[in-house]
Amino acid sequence: MSNPVLDRKLAKLKVFVEDLRAYAQLDEPSRLREHYAIERLLQLLCEAAADIALQVVKAHKLPVGGSYREIFSVLAAKDILPAELANELALACGMRNILPHLYDEIDLGQVVRAVEPAVALYETFAQWALHQP
Repeated sequence: MSNPVLDRKLAKLKVFVEDLRAYAQLDEPSRLREHYAIERLLQLLCEAAADIALQVVKAHKLPVGGSYREIFSVLAAKDILPAELANELALACGMRNILPHLYDEIDLGQVVRAVEPAVALYETFAQWALHQP
């Protein structure tokens, strides 16, 4: 059975991954000049992944977590989402929390170095999500 919300969120996630992939072609100084766009894409990727995970939580009638970390943890605890992937997503979303709220000084070096790992992470997550109810 298809889930139209999950399908829509997954389509958006794939667009965001492709948009972020374009920054992988840039050298570090060029990425630094584009850091606002990279930051925004990292934020959008986290939100899309959490929305997808939430749809899977609901499909399995599991308790809904109060944070992104909890959403991924619930799926990992039930062996629905691999624990390592859940942990990586939680860490990536932890970085996302810093960006819009400016809790701390943003390390732009960390932001620009996150491009390739984020592309790989969210591609892996998208492949997992393709097989969910």
